[in-house]
Amino acid sequence: MNNVNETIWDVVVIGAGAAGLTASIYLAKAGRKVLLLERGAQPGGRAASQELAGARLNLGPHAVYKSALRILEEVGVTVTGAAPGQNGKFLFEGADGEEVVVPLYKLMLGSFLKWSEKSQMIRFYARLRKMDTSALQHVSLQDYLDERFASPRVRGFVQALVRVSSYCNAPELVSAGAVIDQLKMSQVLYVDGGWQSIVDQLKNRAHHAGVTIHSGTVVREISGSSPRMTVQLKDGSRLSARSVLSTAGPTETLALLDSESDAPEAEIYKRLVPVRAACLDLVVSGMPEPATKFALGADYPWYYSNHSAAARLTDDARRSVIHVMKYLPPAEPSDATRNERELEHFLDRIQPGWRKHVVERRYLPHMTVSHAVVTASGGGLAGRPGVAVAGRPGLYVAGDWVGSEGMLLNASLASAKEAAQCIIADIRMEKEGMTRGA
Repeated sequence: MNNVNETIWDVVVIGAGAAGLTASIYLAKAGRKVLLLERGAQPGGRAASQELAGARLNLGPHAVYKSALRILEEVGVTVTGAAPGQNGKFLFEGADGEEVVVPLYKLMLGSFLKWSEKSQMIRFYARLRKMDTSALQHVSLQDYLDERFASPRVRGFVQALVRVSSYCNAPELVSAGAVIDQLKMSQVLYVDGGWQSIVDQLKNRAHHAGVTIHSGTVVREISGSSPRMTVQLKDGSRLSARSVLSTAGPTETLALLDSESDAPEAEIYKRLVPVRAACLDLVVSGMPEPATKFALGADYPWYYSNHSAAARLTDDARRSVIHVMKYLPPAEPSDATRNERELEHFLDRIQPGWRKHVVERRYLPHMTVSHAVVTASGGGLAGRPGVAVAGRPGLYVAGDWVGSEGMLLNASLASAKEAAQCIIADIRMEKEGMTRGA
């Protein structure tokens, strides 16, 4: 690390997940000297995939919204894969308290729903694409559902659609406008080779652009302001930089500041509520009901999908990657064992006999899906923190909790690009000022 320590970097980027890698590429392509630090053994963060039984498993179910492809293409990443099938099953609570499994087509053609309930669903779908959500940014999803839909079954169905598009199970907190906007962008891809294929391309593009990447490097503190900032590492090393971009989460970023009280955003960061899920990831050889490739709980926060039905994820064509998930409510304590039993019960209902087909299984009891619920109290996306940290010139943040554009990966990529552009502009102005002064 000697040469690294002695260099004055234009930018030190903390975190080599999707946001950090993307930002570093924009910065390096603009001629900036960039050091990218990753605390893990390899770049990727939550976008990394794991090899298991000849399959590539993402950390829980991942899908790329097609709207994210523009930025990925700008940095030289090509994504291949396919959209999941639209025809699935929904689980409702029956009169006796047991789950009722209803195929999607039977919701409209069968007798499970009354005609008035079908009409509510048809009207919602017909208006969705053209819906003006500006007045709904400060309205919670729960209030929106209670006001617009008289039927509990229709409310459950719409909430299931919102959960699958946003991963968020906090109807009393989340902005109805924000999640409806997210639902409008419902075109997604399951990615061939898992999200590791995206990570590998980003890493290669970063190397090609001239980014220096150091994995296994833990940052302890960020101090100073532009143009003289210092990043102190756990091993005691000190790095000099003109700017620093943190793509860690809000709590982690605050913990790195030498004096968090100097940051006006500190209280905002502390109020952010993470989105989490319990994920049961399976490699299977066949399934009892192979036609059931997708299922959602309407009255239950459950998700099931055979990702191999749309993407190439295994070396053996006879095997498939299945993701089962419970969207965790942020306000309730999470019992990992109970949640795992609940996911197994869900599988028993839609794939009876599934255990005999399991080749490998992995349980992730408390996955962070996103670092922040997009709240109604904050006014939707516009209420999220910006990329520049006020009062700390030269310090920037990016990630799924930053900026006024998109959710999930879309937010990470958009804020990474915005932060990179701000840093490029600031360094250009600084250098121009020095030139004029000389």
